[in-house]
Amino acid sequence: MGRNGQIENDLILRNMDIVTIEPHNNLKEIVKKFWWANIQNANHQNKTYKILADGALGIIFQHFNGQSSLLNADGHQLPISFVYGQKNDSPCINSFQGNPFIFGVNLQPTAFKKLFSIDTSELTNTLIDSEYLFSKQFTDELLHTSSPEQIIQLFSGQLYRKLLKSKQDNIIDHSIKLMFDDADGINSHDLSSRFHISRRQFQRKFKEYVGVCPETYLRIIKFQKSIYLLRTRQYKKLSDIGFSLNYADQSHFGREFKLFSGCTPKEFLHKNNLQQSFLINETHPFETMRIFSN
Repeated sequence: MGRNGQIENDLILRNMDIVTIEPHNNLKEIVKKFWWANIQNANHQNKTYKILADGALGIIFQHFNGQSSLLNADGHQLPISFVYGQKNDSPCINSFQGNPFIFGVNLQPTAFKKLFSIDTSELTNTLIDSEYLFSKQFTDELLHTSSPEQIIQLFSGQLYRKLLKSKQDNIIDHSIKLMFDDADGINSHDLSSRFHISRRQFQRKFKEYVGVCPETYLRIIKFQKSIYLLRTRQYKKLSDIGFSLNYADQSHFGREFKLFSGCTPKEFLHKNNLQQSFLINETHPFETMRIFSN
């Protein structure tokens, strides 16, 4: 299981300890990790949090006494279990009420298309009730579990059965790895040439599998890498981060960061330095950050 039971901090929320478990080897093609948390909200007031573009999709199962505890920006309850898509713009602000239990499945970027044979761009900047992709009975089974381990077993079984029926296309998976390795230097023309297909064909296939075009995906990766550099303090001045990630200039870096985070790098750093879990050692492996306190 690898990091079985390890406390993770890549989702930054006060009073929220994230426990993660790696998937079985036969699921790693589609699942990055499982995670869960019991949120302690002493005064039971609604708490808001931001959701950032992080380059991936996922599944959430959550409740407080059998009822949905998560609310969107309009105050409407989210489904007890839902699948969320890519974000390609500014963060959205949700909230939770009570002391919810939250369980997540962090999916690989191409998993949705493989599992459900649906164009992933249909889910970009939105979510869908899991009942439409699994069943209401499955949600009921989740509600009647007595431990996170049982939830992992249920999701693993469902996802593995769907994976067995999926069609394999590794071009986009390989492209994503190359993007993470060289986000500040590679482009869609380089990638299409590497795989001997036209640039337009590559862009179309990438958006179908990932939910956004390759150019947008590279911007998201660079944004996430800038957060990592902030968290590990790998800079002397903030302009060093923009330079190291090959932004045209500091102004360009600032605009991109504000688009995806809702604040400037300086504001983001000041706000999150107040949270103990924000700063990490530079030896900590690069991971994206999706959720943090508003």
